[in-house]
Amino acid sequence: MKLVLKNVAKKKSVLQVISSLDVDFNAPCGGNRKCGKCLIKVLTEIEEPSKDEIKVLGKNHEKGYRLACFIKPVENMEIEIPEKVSKEKVMISADTVIKNIDPELTVYSKNIEKAHLRNQFSDIDSIKEPFNINNLELVKSVSQIIRETDYHPTVIKLNNEMVGISSQKYNDYYGIAIDIGTTTVASYLFNLKTGKRIDIVSGLNSQKKYGADVISRIEFASSDEGLAEIQKSIISQINQMIITLCTRNSIRADEIFYITVAGNTTMIHLFMKISPVNIGKAPFIPVTTALHRIKASEIGLKINENGYIAVLPSVASYIGSDITAGVLATNMLHKNKISLLLDIGTNGEIVLGNKKKMIACSTAAGPAFEGANIRFGTGGISGAIDDFKIIGNEVVFTTIDSQPPIGICGSGIITIVSQLLEHDIIDETGRFYDEDELNADEKLKERLVEFENMTAFHITDGIYITQKDIREIQNAKASFAAGVITLINRYGITNDQIDYLYLAGGFGNYIDIQSAIKIGLFPKQLKKKVIPSGNTAGTGAILCLLSSDKMRKINKISKEIEYIELSSDPTFTDQYIECMMFE
Repeated sequence: MKLVLKNVAKKKSVLQVISSLDVDFNAPCGGNRKCGKCLIKVLTEIEEPSKDEIKVLGKNHEKGYRLACFIKPVENMEIEIPEKVSKEKVMISADTVIKNIDPELTVYSKNIEKAHLRNQFSDIDSIKEPFNINNLELVKSVSQIIRETDYHPTVIKLNNEMVGISSQKYNDYYGIAIDIGTTTVASYLFNLKTGKRIDIVSGLNSQKKYGADVISRIEFASSDEGLAEIQKSIISQINQMIITLCTRNSIRADEIFYITVAGNTTMIHLFMKISPVNIGKAPFIPVTTALHRIKASEIGLKINENGYIAVLPSVASYIGSDITAGVLATNMLHKNKISLLLDIGTNGEIVLGNKKKMIACSTAAGPAFEGANIRFGTGGISGAIDDFKIIGNEVVFTTIDSQPPIGICGSGIITIVSQLLEHDIIDETGRFYDEDELNADEKLKERLVEFENMTAFHITDGIYITQKDIREIQNAKASFAAGVITLINRYGITNDQIDYLYLAGGFGNYIDIQSAIKIGLFPKQLKKKVIPSGNTAGTGAILCLLSSDKMRKINKISKEIEYIELSSDPTFTDQYIECMMFE
């Protein structure tokens, strides 16, 4: 894709210009000049790259690439953005079974007795519903619509409140459950009369150009201008998803009346255009964690003018509604047996407990497990190495869609590190053995090379795993594993007393359990208790869309989970240091 940059006066870098456009672009470190992945080609003559830029570029410098975060823009600069190999494989499975469809929002036709001298009810009382009306404009419109429809209006009710009245008749009406992940967004369209799932649409979160992790996005949203821009990005993406769902299924946007939204606390703040700045600094206080029901028009979503959004409740700054939705989906709150829910993504969220007590924490694992801080890391796209084995003196790997390898996704990174440990290519400290220390075949020894001034293992043409990559994985897994251990200790139980281990999200669903245990991601005693659970955030959002009872339950969950702040827990630091080792 070629672009000519305009209106660049206030922009400090080409990346900032690209970020302000509706362009699919990858900048995992949010412009902090670390990841080397905001690759572009500059077609206008500019200054040569600095030593610092060349260092981050690595061999991409030889291919003529530049980094958008390093380059100062000039008016009418022409650039080229490399085309993506393919779109990311988004975890969208969200299986639900609801016996009684009872959504909070209902749309129905009402037959009203016509006014006459013997009927002295007000127009609103004549509807004969035990609801409240808190909207003055709605009160003013009731009389006209009742008479326009010859006393057969359509009523829109949200719980015990009338939120709309219309002259339009609806044979069916629809709702959408949305999971806004840091990396991906998934939207599920349902018929709210029948409970039938109609369609799913998903994609990478358009906010990724502002950074791969929540901290980068919080920094970008620290100004009013940045907050408005990043919110516009996600609202535009969801509106496009709504258009796609409507077009594919021959329905109108005004037939969609209700949307439920789950996401981590930062994603929810950005969605509602609420500053998340205090989430990113001690003492980590969000503006809100409550359940909010908001008119869709207030937030810019283009559905029925009387439509509403339910933003699902969170627990704390780093335990969001994606996790309360996951607890709802796994039914943890109603079990006597103890469950452990792990959501391993750009952050690592952990919930432990049963119906008597539930505690939770979040670990700053960073996006290493999703490939963002890995030299040849990538998302789960076609051609990403997703499994890896060393058999004899050969390396064997698979890629998504069996395409030529282009990089390594999260599940591939875990299996590679596990195999390097298994075959004594790295030691328990994560250090690559020197060639003369290796007890391996010559063909394997030849794979240990120097790459970008560090030791690396050659996977295949142009793809390596470096010593720095190993350290990134160590830090991420140590943080996550220490969080699991700290929570188990705080609960006062042993690993053997945990009956279920739910692995949520795409990474959790595709991870090789044996490899995860080998690198120490979670205790080996839990191996036979693992239940890959798919997109539990999406499942929970669907449950809340279709059931007012489930909405009440998620609200209860958000109030009953006790949040443990690991940064103030001295045992976490000790566990983190211990978990750095691959043992």
